[in-house]
Amino acid sequence: MKTLARLFFEMFRIALFVVGGGYAIIAVADEVFSRKLKWTREGELVEGLSLFQTFPGIMAGHCAVYVGRKVAGPLGSAVALAAVALPSLAIFLLVSMGYGAIPIGNPWLVAAFGGLRSALTGVIAGMIVRGWTKSVRGIYGYSAAAVAFVLLVCGANPALVLVAAMVAGVVVEYAPRAGASRRFNSLGVVMLIFLKYGALAFGGGYVLVPMYIRDFVGAGASLLQLPPEEFANLMALTQMTPGPIGINAATFFGYRLGGVAGAAVATAALVLPGSILLSLALASLERFSGSRVVKGVLAGVKPATMALMLSAALSFAGMSLWSIADGGGFSIHLDAIALAVFACFATVSRRLGVMQTIFASAAASLLFHLVRMF
Repeated sequence: MKTLARLFFEMFRIALFVVGGGYAIIAVADEVFSRKLKWTREGELVEGLSLFQTFPGIMAGHCAVYVGRKVAGPLGSAVALAAVALPSLAIFLLVSMGYGAIPIGNPWLVAAFGGLRSALTGVIAGMIVRGWTKSVRGIYGYSAAAVAFVLLVCGANPALVLVAAMVAGVVVEYAPRAGASRRFNSLGVVMLIFLKYGALAFGGGYVLVPMYIRDFVGAGASLLQLPPEEFANLMALTQMTPGPIGINAATFFGYRLGGVAGAAVATAALVLPGSILLSLALASLERFSGSRVVKGVLAGVKPATMALMLSAALSFAGMSLWSIADGGGFSIHLDAIALAVFACFATVSRRLGVMQTIFASAAASLLFHLVRMF
């Protein structure tokens, strides 16, 4: 019971304070559960990113299922998954209720979250540095990482990239060796809608955005008719508030569709399909861990994992380190680059914990904003 309570507390705390979605939560969880609690080996959750991407659903939820199962079996998975979802549900339920009063453009708020995003860029870069030699080895490893990164940058579906990496890994393993809305009266309808999203979310919450636009945005949307500018503000809030981005958005849309109960149902339904599939897959991997096929799959996806991390770092860099104006002008933010370098150094050297690094960067960003005012 003490282990379950500690598991819930640590996962809840991570989801409550970490901004930036699944990648950031996995980076922090890897440190907490390996260095602090010794429940996983160092880098294990980052390596698991490739497996998490292979199944539909929210990556932070998959991370919770993985850690929970390793620590306390299926019950641990359920406890950890609840701990990840509850902060998003509570926070974004309040956001949904008071949406009109949120000062999205407040310069202090913008500065603080800009510092958080800069820190996450550096943290993920630091995780890549620490895990590179374990995941990318030899000609095959470097080739697979390079090809996967190029495909991801060009917009390829992460799930397809990872499946291809798995197949390639098995081939290599067996190769000869040589050296406003409408309110739904039925919560069942809300549940079915978000079960569908959860079953199709290969690659995490970001891949749901086109589906959300189709169903919720504009006069022709079938479920809600949000103005495009309101949806843009919502997406900004999902990245500026703690918790997985996909769960934050699901809570908002669930509230608009069915009130508080709709928010709870939508949140639960989104994480359910992928969590069940991942639990079944983990059981199979444990049973057949000695299989050459399983070894090939795991060896094949490790380089692809590094490519996914590089892609994520690039995405966070685009949100914080530079900006492109509507007219095509390009500007670099030196203070954000300094914070990213600091976060990367702190992560690699382990001088600070990940969460300490993130909060220190947010405080420094506020200080930079204060200095610019004078």
